[in-house]
Amino acid sequence: MRRCAAVALVVAAMQCGAALANPFFIGRYQGLKGDPVDRSAFSIFWNPAGLADEGGKMHLHLMGVQRQATYDRVAEWNGETEDTAAANAGLNHTGAAGLAPALAGAWGTRLGDFTLGIAAAFYVARAGATNWRPAYDAPAEHPGAVEGPNRWATINTSMLIYSPSAAVALAHAPTGLSLGIAPVYNIATLDTVKARTPDGTTRLVDDRGQLAEGRILLEGGSGEQLTWVVGLRWDVSDDLAFGLAWHSEADLELAGDAYITFGTAEETVERSVFNLPVAQTVHGGARVALTDDLALRPSVIWHQWSVMDRQVATNVRNGEQLMDLARDFDDTWHVILRADWQVDPVVTLHGGLGYETAATPSHTFEPGLAESASYEFAAGLTLDLNESLSLSTSFFWQQFEDMTVRDSVQKPTTNGIYTDARQYLTLDVEVRL
Repeated sequence: MRRCAAVALVVAAMQCGAALANPFFIGRYQGLKGDPVDRSAFSIFWNPAGLADEGGKMHLHLMGVQRQATYDRVAEWNGETEDTAAANAGLNHTGAAGLAPALAGAWGTRLGDFTLGIAAAFYVARAGATNWRPAYDAPAEHPGAVEGPNRWATINTSMLIYSPSAAVALAHAPTGLSLGIAPVYNIATLDTVKARTPDGTTRLVDDRGQLAEGRILLEGGSGEQLTWVVGLRWDVSDDLAFGLAWHSEADLELAGDAYITFGTAEETVERSVFNLPVAQTVHGGARVALTDDLALRPSVIWHQWSVMDRQVATNVRNGEQLMDLARDFDDTWHVILRADWQVDPVVTLHGGLGYETAATPSHTFEPGLAESASYEFAAGLTLDLNESLSLSTSFFWQQFEDMTVRDSVQKPTTNGIYTDARQYLTLDVEVRL
């Protein structure tokens, strides 16, 4: 059976492995320092209004991510019989580790009462891969069962959206107001493979007693779309600043080849299109300096994930639906509180807490693309080595709430018990020119 090809991205001397987390947000540029009041070159993502700052700066970001997740497909909750349970039910694990680099540069100059800033960047804000462990103890008489009970939703998935961007910003010194805008050219790639039967069930053999289980692979899916980031900033004083940024929605259409096999029939290849909606978001945040050494940075993020109502893979030749995946996602709220404590002129410590509501409702939860409510705990450190060089690192632990699903509307159903946890380690190098 075909396996998904690895997705590789090479830009200049940078490489990005696709073995990341679920295909949701992974962008953590500046680590714990990244938010709507960020002043680094990566404010091109967080809030381009922050780019209206004098001088030049270059910023290199590297993020490592680790994921651990499980899916236990409970036989009786999915209508499996005693004969099919060994092949179609049980516990499976997935884990992934990967690296994602990003690069940004910015330059600004004073023009009377105004400051003009420009910037360019390359980053990966959304990416992911799911690779479930083989079930080596599966019944040998059912060859597809070695892919595990998760295979009816996903066997392997690799998705990557990489985003070159440019930006311009303007600040008005007397009022402390800034405006920035950044066009983003999003380029998406997708490979995914799952088990499938002609009638959408999990039956292992047909009426003649022959192998019924097959595979559908969407390979080399790709698409592009231009989106925008627009930001506002208000520096009330040296001790108080507010930021607000809007990221526009994307509705990507990924065209690729579909390889389809049922049972012992010969494989067919069809050109297909698969839709991938990405939510618009609104980020709001503030920086409040309580003392010369201690500052708090609260922020709130709204994601319009209700745009992800369903995903359909369509045969270009005849309009046939090759896959129809219910999503019914909910809009989410993400509340974050971060603190900065400057221990001395060189060392600053950072801490952070966060909570995000669930995007995926119980009835459409499945092993390939789903997220429950999550908690985030983080700590970090910045070293200002001199006037030109700053190093910072942050560690995040993201813990998702365990999910028990018994009302699945997926075909086949994906009732069961889910767990998920992810860890992120960031390293940022900033050079002020």
